[in-house]
Amino acid sequence: MLELNRLLSTIMIVAVVIMVPWTIFLAVTLPTHFRAHDWSVAWVGFDSVLMAVLLATAWAAWYRRQILAMMSVVAATMLLCDAWFDITTSFGTSGEPLTIVTALIGNIPLAVFFFWLARRIMVRTAVVMAHALNSTETPHRALDVTFPFATTWEESFPTRRHDATISEASPSSEAS
Repeated sequence: MLELNRLLSTIMIVAVVIMVPWTIFLAVTLPTHFRAHDWSVAWVGFDSVLMAVLLATAWAAWYRRQILAMMSVVAATMLLCDAWFDITTSFGTSGEPLTIVTALIGNIPLAVFFFWLARRIMVRTAVVMAHALNSTETPHRALDVTFPFATTWEESFPTRRHDATISEASPSSEAS
């Protein structure tokens, strides 16, 4: 049976291959100008979600939660998307210089910080886990970090709930 990580990787590669002709089709067929309805709803909605993500990221940092790594990646990605769409939709308008400055001194540096933070958390967590597992291989780069988790469907979906956390009852726990 195909390992879970290989299956997921294959699905993602197929999705990218399918997206190539779709993106080319959009590039050829989409109009260069388009009058959007509910333009303000789209932008206010996006910025509202961005604020919620930044608040959740701040909460995770304040309380030192592991989810900070994931929230940092989400926040960084949304900040880059915000900068991209702000700049590309302001080309040729009086707002163009301000959006470029905002992206260069706000969105992009903050996104880089969040990506750095996520990388730092990932590597430090892997180092702690390696020490806890008495591993001789301690990762020093994000690319060296591997999943110490399930790689097959059977490992991912155990038949009993406690199988995911306890593989065997220890002799000391049986004696109690």
